[in-house]
Amino acid sequence: MQRAADEKLVAEAPFGFGPLGGTVTLTERRLVLCAGATEQSIPLRALTSVRAGFARDLGGAVAGAVILALALSFAAAYRPMETGLNRLGMAIEKRMSDKAPEGEAYGRYLYVPAGVVWLLMLPFIGWGGYKLVAGAVGETELVLTTASGELRRSGRGRHDDLIEFGAEVGRWVGR
Repeated sequence: MQRAADEKLVAEAPFGFGPLGGTVTLTERRLVLCAGATEQSIPLRALTSVRAGFARDLGGAVAGAVILALALSFAAAYRPMETGLNRLGMAIEKRMSDKAPEGEAYGRYLYVPAGVVWLLMLPFIGWGGYKLVAGAVGETELVLTTASGELRRSGRGRHDDLIEFGAEVGRWVGR
């Protein structure tokens, strides 16, 4: 970041996560966002509000736990459910016809291998696990609002440096 000769550095923090990761620098006149080969400058007088905070999504964590528990329970208890449905079908068939059982396949209407059931439940297990962990870990978010829109960055977990940076920017806005 290039600064003017009389421009004073106030604070700096990591900004963004993953491919959008970089740093945000607060000087006495502007905010400079640097990520990779790009640089964006926002004058402090253009900022209308700054919001920084941390929150956990306990509702999402509970929903993830329920989805995970249901998917695991269904996959683990599929074989007894299949046997029960086959027995029900056999009982109905015995009542409807006068035939005597013939061979090994008599009464087997439904058969899905256990590996296929686990494979079908895998997306639900993954989704439930993700929701559970993401909700429990929480998210830190920094939002810079200007008249033309807002710039929002968030990351998993608690990032105190980003929250402190938001508070420092809030002290400098409107001077």
